[in-house]
Amino acid sequence: MTVAVLVRRGLLDATAVDALTAWTAEIETWPVGSHRWGHYAERTSSAPVLCRTENVSACHAGVAEFVAGSLADAAADAIGEPVTAFKDKINYKHPGGAGFSPHQDQRAYPGVQRVLSVLVAIDPCTPASGCLWIADGVDRHLAADERGVLTPEAAAGLHWEAAGLEPGDGLCIDGLVPHHSNTNRSAHPRRVLVASYAPTAEGYHRERYYAQRAALMATAPPGDHRISAIGDFDGVTVGPVPGAACSHG
Repeated sequence: MTVAVLVRRGLLDATAVDALTAWTAEIETWPVGSHRWGHYAERTSSAPVLCRTENVSACHAGVAEFVAGSLADAAADAIGEPVTAFKDKINYKHPGGAGFSPHQDQRAYPGVQRVLSVLVAIDPCTPASGCLWIADGVDRHLAADERGVLTPEAAAGLHWEAAGLEPGDGLCIDGLVPHHSNTNRSAHPRRVLVASYAPTAEGYHRERYYAQRAALMATAPPGDHRISAIGDFDGVTVGPVPGAACSHG
């Protein structure tokens, strides 16, 4: 049975956190548009900054090892059966970086019944730096608008709690758990690695998800340069790079 929300303190040890921090710094050097699954930038009051790299494990062996190893083990423990990773991403949220409107991830994954995402903190995640706010106890789809985010009425009826994390801490959340985050108003980044899993028995896999994601994002209104299949990102993105192809591996 899926655990809706579970905090795993010290999911990654200090050595693993150091490695993930170094890899993230390396991935940040990839030019915007150089990763065909999505390496996105947003505008802030100071300058454009990276906001997300999607499907990181496709081009980084170290991240792929964590996604298939420690994070997958945490997801399988929470769900109670073998799991398959179908997506992963790094969210950067540099100082001034925007947050995400209240939403449920399950809306972005058509065709799968159960989803569990494992978020690992690379930097301290605090209310000031834009940590996640979670509303536990929800086991159904709530009312959403045309972007796929919760209506103000649905969001207002929930009890929200901040999910503070230290580097290496993990947060496991079910796909129906509402969550949101605010702008990073600290002087430091709030970077996190997130990997999403489905029970292996469901047959939901990475190629299927990323094909569906591309199709869903293609339905966004003109000028909506979203970074997700649903329009939950509150920032203003730098325009996409046409015909992006990977120049790393």
